[in-house]
Amino acid sequence: MIALGDQGSGALQQWRVARAMERVAARDRRLDLVVLLGDNFYGPPLSGTGDMSWQLKFERVYWGRWLNHVPFYAVLGNHDYPESQQVELDYSQEHKGSGRWQMPARYYQKDFGQVQGRPLLRVVFLDTAAPRETLAQQVAFLQQAFAQPGPRPVWRMVAAHHPLRSAGRHGNDEQLLQDLLPALQRSQVDLYLAGHEHNQQLLLEPGEPAWVISGAGGQKLYEMPDVINDRQFSSARAGFAKLDFSAEQLQLVFYDERGTPEQRYRWQRQCRWLAKGCLLPQAEVR
Repeated sequence: MIALGDQGSGALQQWRVARAMERVAARDRRLDLVVLLGDNFYGPPLSGTGDMSWQLKFERVYWGRWLNHVPFYAVLGNHDYPESQQVELDYSQEHKGSGRWQMPARYYQKDFGQVQGRPLLRVVFLDTAAPRETLAQQVAFLQQAFAQPGPRPVWRMVAAHHPLRSAGRHGNDEQLLQDLLPALQRSQVDLYLAGHEHNQQLLLEPGEPAWVISGAGGQKLYEMPDVINDRQFSSARAGFAKLDFSAEQLQLVFYDERGTPEQRYRWQRQCRWLAKGCLLPQAEVR
């Protein structure tokens, strides 16, 4: 899968990132889905499902042999509120355009792949841009999604717009750390994908999900601090993240707007938390 957020500018940078996505998918000869991490439409609110922004900021941007035929699972960001959010839901529910836009609800769950009767990956998509008083309902939904009876997923992931931890301009979100982190830990979530910061980051904390930020999809970028400790990666270049899951391993690659890999990481599934100690040596990652 490819993940990116803060992409909906319609600017040249969004188009460049989209072309890079197509090139990487063509080179790897595989792409199953794209996750859009919110702020899907900057500028005036969407007037409806026929608004030209659908063409200029989504349909015509993400095209090509590979991008044309995969679903785009989206979450809402703060720039999708207070008026565009319902239109984005309607576009999905009414199967408008190419039918690739997937947002069945403000928050939802989806399984991908299968390994020996188990879901390879279960993703819970959250709406952290909604009024925070609704967060308790989403926390309950998340916990139920990962506790439901039946085969347990091999990998567990959450996708949302706002990061809990960030080394960038916005910093940590203390309310989400207080209200959402305990549920992520109880549910043994492996990976938390977010945008909001207009850059790319990886932060690893013991006993927590791996924090992956990919908010460099098309809007003006945010600079990163010069000093970065050895627990995290950061890049202030436009780009996207690509994740490849198997029953044994997860590989994460950060790409820039030319489709050039900036950094690669790989974890073994046998680790409960995707902490630094579970990373395979870089020399083993190709």
